[in-house]
Amino acid sequence: MQIRSSLRQLWRESRANPGFTALYIGGVAFAVAFTMVYAIIYYVNIAPLYPEYHRDTTSYAAYIQIRNDSTSSTQGSLISKKFIDEFISNSENIEFCSIIAPTGYEGATISTPNGTIKAVSKLTDRNFFRLYDYEFLAGRPFSEIEVESEKPFFVVITNTIAERVFGSPENAVGSEILIDYRPHKVVGVIRRGNPVANTSYADIIRPYTITPMSMSGYNGSLKDYLGSFCAYIKFSDSRQRERFMAEYNDKISRAADADGFKINGAKIKTHYEGLLEGNEAEPIPLENAVRSLIIMLLVLLIVPAINISGMIGGQMDRRLAETGLRRSFGATRGNLIRQVMFENFVLTLAGGLIGFLIAWGIVLIGRRQLLQLLVSSWEMIDAPIDISAEMLFAPAIFIGALLFCLILNLLSAYIPARLSLRRPIVNSLNSKR
Repeated sequence: MQIRSSLRQLWRESRANPGFTALYIGGVAFAVAFTMVYAIIYYVNIAPLYPEYHRDTTSYAAYIQIRNDSTSSTQGSLISKKFIDEFISNSENIEFCSIIAPTGYEGATISTPNGTIKAVSKLTDRNFFRLYDYEFLAGRPFSEIEVESEKPFFVVITNTIAERVFGSPENAVGSEILIDYRPHKVVGVIRRGNPVANTSYADIIRPYTITPMSMSGYNGSLKDYLGSFCAYIKFSDSRQRERFMAEYNDKISRAADADGFKINGAKIKTHYEGLLEGNEAEPIPLENAVRSLIIMLLVLLIVPAINISGMIGGQMDRRLAETGLRRSFGATRGNLIRQVMFENFVLTLAGGLIGFLIAWGIVLIGRRQLLQLLVSSWEMIDAPIDISAEMLFAPAIFIGALLFCLILNLLSAYIPARLSLRRPIVNSLNSKR
């Protein structure tokens, strides 16, 4: 097959049937565009994005439930530091553990000479900066001594806060900033993250010891494990996680107190399990989440393919005389099928490129609505709306969309072309007598 002559043939057909060409390219473009938008929503939740580059080896412990079977009393909440110390952080089967109060638990107010700034505050420890690869533009993370210090209070802020309050990151380090009407010493300035990476996102990061958030004081009761923290656990690989989970589940099964309480639930989830299953109170079965994803992808893939296949079938009926004539001069069915597949590939590629542009336009123009699909509204306290380049130009999305185009091409072109070319040459030649 000569590519140049095939392209000339396609150009003649497109000029002769502009309506078919426009509908075909437009159908592919919108199918690819909506598939890409759908893929972006999932991609930014699972892909390694700044600063969450270790999502595949990070697990989360957040919710605990204790139950007394004799009284049917059940209590549940986030976990306490005591629970983290006894069940997680002292294990040899982890790299390290970070204590974090979830984003949105405490919205902070920064006082400036020009007014106040609402900010997302995260309370955590030094290991937070090992878990999340924030880029320090100036200064450093707070130290272990500074975490345990009662006064003065220490804080790491983002470059946007530093520029608004101090003019530059360099001027911020060592300076004092008023947060919730209490003075804090700035020890570091990081490059701002993205609200999409909501487990790490914050405008200001402070030691968790700044305020008591543990429901302890029950003198050995399992109620001491109820608190207001999450534990983010970093593993070296899946095998280390398996060893830890065996150790952890054994500890959980043996935990009990004198009042008859036992731990009824304290699941540790991987990053992907957390996305698919939802929260602990209303978990979504894994098979249901996967089924809904497959159905949505099938709708986005199969329905346009069926429509385009019907269009190509009609186009092949109009070209019966042409194909009959070419076959009578020696063209084989294989040659004609390759010609049709090539033409369909070029049109699909054109539609795919337009679809890329449409998808990027939707994401850029509707980025606020898109972020609301990705991040709960309570987590977005004056959060800047940002769609980064690594979301738009991710290789995984490009490759996925390209595969989508190829599958769409094969499904929509091969079957009608094959069926049309089964007709005898005489019938094809007589189709326009």
